[in-house]
Amino acid sequence: MPSYVVYVGRVPGVYEDWEECRRQVHRFSGNSYKGYPTRAEAEARYARYLAGEMRERRNSMKITLVMLMLIVTATLFFYVMVV
Repeated sequence: MPSYVVYVGRVPGVYEDWEECRRQVHRFSGNSYKGYPTRAEAEARYARYLAGEMRERRNSMKITLVMLMLIVTATLFFYVMVV
């Protein structure tokens, strides 16, 4: 029985019913979804997608932290030079 993954929609997740999947993506700008032959494959693909999203968030947080540290260091450096 086919299953569907809503990657970007009103409520992302795995759906067994096409109509429920359609309700999640219909008229949702930038939607992303895909059908798979089995629920197991759909769940595996969605789990991989979520793992990738988490990895991207961690990388984004690292970049933000490094930028913040650079700004603080530069601010302190210029403060010390002026005083």
